[in-house]
Amino acid sequence: MNSRTRIVAVFLSVAVVLAGSSGCSPEWRRKFVRKRAKPETRQAILTLQPDSEAVGPASVRYRERFAYWKSLHTDLLDSLGVSRKRDIRYLDGVIGELGSMSGILTEGPPAQRLRQILAELNRLKAAWNARVGDWTPRSSERTRLEQLRREVDNNFSYAKVKKWIPEQKPQPSHENSESSSGQAQKPKS
Repeated sequence: MNSRTRIVAVFLSVAVVLAGSSGCSPEWRRKFVRKRAKPETRQAILTLQPDSEAVGPASVRYRERFAYWKSLHTDLLDSLGVSRKRDIRYLDGVIGELGSMSGILTEGPPAQRLRQILAELNRLKAAWNARVGDWTPRSSERTRLEQLRREVDNNFSYAKVKKWIPEQKPQPSHENSESSSGQAQKPKS
């Protein structure tokens, strides 16, 4: 085989490969065909609605508020300094839950101390709101938030403050009173 034949053979094989992959095959057609747009699915936006404070026994409400406070305060400490807006939102949540806990407690030393903690957190929030621009919480603020978290966690758990939580007498439900008498009762007007 001479060199001229080799060149022609190589040229023909390259031409065959190029012709075979130039758009005749189904893979190439699929590559350039415009795909249909998928219908956009909406994301559900879940927001907490303010619930009535008078629903359920005070002990259950206090435990719920304590758990919410603990979660929010942990999130605040974990993400402190990342975003000013997030820090203030978490601090608002912490203040709100501690306020709810304070509202459940009857007058006594725990309620007074909780109000003092709330006043301190409100002063911290005012200082954070006044500071704009370079947002980095001071290390003393982080330390104080950690101290307050430990204090509330240790001194305001349900077991420690249950004698300052008012007990509600169970109210007979309408269904129980009907079934015990055997006949439906008239609603009181």
